[in-house]
Amino acid sequence: MDTKDLGLDPTLMGHLGPISPPDLKPDTALLNGNCGGSFSPGGGAGSATGNGGTPGSPGSYGGQMSMQTTPSTPLNSQNAANRSPYPPNHPLSGSKHLCSICGDRASGKHYGVYSCEGCKGFFKRTVRKDLTYACREDKNCIIDKRQRNRCQYCRYQKCLVCGMKREAVQEERQRGAKLPTKQDDLNPTSSVRDLTIERILEAEQKSETCGDNAIPYLRVGPSSMVPPEYKGAVSHLCQMANKQLYQLIEYARRMPHFAQLQREDQPQLMCLGPNFTLHRNSAQQAGVAPIFDRILSELSVKMKRLNMDRAELGCLKAIILFNPDIRGLKCRQDVDVLREKVYACLDEHCRTEHPGDDGRFAQLLLRLPALRSISLKCLDHLFFFRLIGDKQLETFVNEMLDTPLSL
Repeated sequence: MDTKDLGLDPTLMGHLGPISPPDLKPDTALLNGNCGGSFSPGGGAGSATGNGGTPGSPGSYGGQMSMQTTPSTPLNSQNAANRSPYPPNHPLSGSKHLCSICGDRASGKHYGVYSCEGCKGFFKRTVRKDLTYACREDKNCIIDKRQRNRCQYCRYQKCLVCGMKREAVQEERQRGAKLPTKQDDLNPTSSVRDLTIERILEAEQKSETCGDNAIPYLRVGPSSMVPPEYKGAVSHLCQMANKQLYQLIEYARRMPHFAQLQREDQPQLMCLGPNFTLHRNSAQQAGVAPIFDRILSELSVKMKRLNMDRAELGCLKAIILFNPDIRGLKCRQDVDVLREKVYACLDEHCRTEHPGDDGRFAQLLLRLPALRSISLKCLDHLFFFRLIGDKQLETFVNEMLDTPLSL
């Protein structure tokens, strides 16, 4: 069985990471959101129609949709503003303005204009890293909730047109460098606004390049139950597993705020074992083809049914990582705050990318138990063959956490 035959991107199969039992309480009644207006930088800041771009361009609706909501305008009435689609404790529940850039619900005034967390973070990263972009079309792409990520050039230009100030980002950075660090600043409950989908995907991408430095942990030892004719193939399996375990630890360390969690809690959040991505022939040679086929079938069917993208899978992985229900955590509240923020990121992504699918957020959360079971089956198989290393997994993870972070 090949992931290509199932219509899946094979690179998605290696992004599942550590999986812990989730607390699933999806409420589809909270998923109805307002669709913000669209904007074309070349059409002026007040443009609110969906046909301002070139037909066929990535940022165009093709002229088939007209939006009546102006992104920079508050909701039409106080009653409408108070009817938030978010629960009372949701990070975005108190917002009464729309993002001036994409029309999504604003989280406050950032760098001079009302904006959402996504556009705020995008502008901040662009200025701090001095990034430059290029437009594939005619520099006239529509920037709205649905299509804001399709053209970074036009999105940045709209940030400037709407009044975002580059100097405000620089001043913020200078103030942060001068002020002494307080203990409260290290607490993730103080601010988790930089925990965005972009940062989650960035952590994944950087960790993917770290596998070549993996420290061997799994091996085929003298007491293993692997038949002699399979030891070569299983040794190869162990090498792949070691690489993914290393990438898993690097991924967690690069996640915003993970390093600020209690040191004793960090290995607890990662110690339920890695997932493994094998070639079908390698699995057959190692004698694990049946479990390989079952895992691939369970995962691929559910992902294909939802047409899950990398952002959604990345959020599910982060939700699994930040599991406040793991036994023995010292600061459960800090972990819960981070998980709630990822919930909000995933909810916003579903509203933006799938505005007509009100139940998508809940459907994605319901996939978490299946991902959890897949991880446990892999780990059980390793224990069955006695492939686990000589030291406890938690000890190994602690040693890895003490090593310098790879560049």
